[in-house]
Amino acid sequence: MILDGKKLADKILDNLKKEIKEKQLKLKLAVVLVGESELSQTYINRKREAAKRAGVDFELFSFPEDISQEELENKIKNIKDATGIVIQLPLPENIDTDKILNIIPEEKDVEGFVSGIKSPIVLAIEELLKEYGIPLQGKIVVIGKGRLVGKPVAEWLENKGLDFKVIDKSEKNISSITKKADVIISGTGTPNLIKQDMVKKGVVVIDVGTCKLEGKVIGDVDFEKVCLKAKCITPCIGGVGPLTIACLLRNLLFCARGGS
Repeated sequence: MILDGKKLADKILDNLKKEIKEKQLKLKLAVVLVGESELSQTYINRKREAAKRAGVDFELFSFPEDISQEELENKIKNIKDATGIVIQLPLPENIDTDKILNIIPEEKDVEGFVSGIKSPIVLAIEELLKEYGIPLQGKIVVIGKGRLVGKPVAEWLENKGLDFKVIDKSEKNISSITKKADVIISGTGTPNLIKQDMVKKGVVVIDVGTCKLEGKVIGDVDFEKVCLKAKCITPCIGGVGPLTIACLLRNLLFCARGGS
């Protein structure tokens, strides 16, 4: 079974648009981009399109890759009229990412880096599992330890009291771990990291990782092959991605209502 995140995202965006229009709300999402990453531009365009569909204003703040830490901090502090602020990751190596994320006011932190709001990626995974009636059970493996996917997913699973293991993409004998997994959640951005012979029959696969390879957006999972063994699987395009953006905009509405 292929888990269709696009269909569910469209439903969420339509509901958001309806509420925003009925309550005559004025919401604005600000996105900060440093550098000219083609993949980041793709993500930003999708956020812009989703915001437009939901009736949310959108503004991009674009800065050169060689901007200094101090100047970037000041630029972000001067973003005053946005309901929510997103820092498009990754940032250049010369920038202290943690310091930048901590500049975001808690009431505008739609990604949950500095506030108690739930990560849009976690919300997206929850929505998919709920929509398709898939229980989180058995041995769960999270691949990747990054702040966007691995860290919030691990915190979420821990809060639910579930049995899970977090590994890095550089883990030795990674297949010996993934072969035993009932659920795999991967977010490393390594193309086709998870192959058919690395999973068991009936596994649930949630692919959150993306990268660009030879002009194509590729996921962590060799989708065409792994789907032959998986019970449920998300496609790289139309899976978790659009649903994450829809949940981010739902967080934006949550922030606009003062966290209620």
